[in-house]
Amino acid sequence: MAYDKVWKLMMVGIFLTGTLILGTTAVHAQKFQVSLFGGFNHVFQYGSEEDYAIGENDFPVTPAHNPLGLGGSFGYFLTKRIAVEFDGRYTFSSSVTLIDPSDQDSVDVDTSKHYSLTLNVIYHFMKGMFRPYVIAGGGIDKLLAEDKTYTSAYGYEIEMIAPSSNETWDPLANVGAGIQYLIGPQIGIRLDVRYIMIFDSPSNIHHFNAVLGIVYKF
Repeated sequence: MAYDKVWKLMMVGIFLTGTLILGTTAVHAQKFQVSLFGGFNHVFQYGSEEDYAIGENDFPVTPAHNPLGLGGSFGYFLTKRIAVEFDGRYTFSSSVTLIDPSDQDSVDVDTSKHYSLTLNVIYHFMKGMFRPYVIAGGGIDKLLAEDKTYTSAYGYEIEMIAPSSNETWDPLANVGAGIQYLIGPQIGIRLDVRYIMIFDSPSNIHHFNAVLGIVYKF
């Protein structure tokens, strides 16, 4: 999906969320929440040897890898159990070994960094200090790719060309669950795990994400 279409969908989501928040403010006391967290992603293998094209896609399969990440979120409670939340996450690069299926040549490369922005709905099963929850939503992912040159195990120079700017934006969806525990009236800790799918071409990218962080309510 092109960047402009993704951006329009995000703007519609933000507008509808803002309208819903304003509509419920008169009924429910305003309750906000800020979270800061860090953790890791398990990115499942993607790509296929069938996509191999000599001189164009010599290393078609990206193996599973585990990059670290940081993030933060801002949430608004519509009721005592239901909240909407804007979430931003930055994922660092990690090292992977790519293999040419035609001759088994290999090259060690760094995956691209990327960040994501999502709008989510959260439902808390319990009120009080201990609050397990489920979460679902969607948004966009931005790949921070750069042109790089590597040397393969057979001594060949391998150029990794970054995609054009309009090909580095992709929609994503995520679902997950977590536990929030308040250790005081406003401060707490939060464990959050999610399954994330980035809708990319030619292969969708699947992640498992787990983070631990702090929560501040006001």
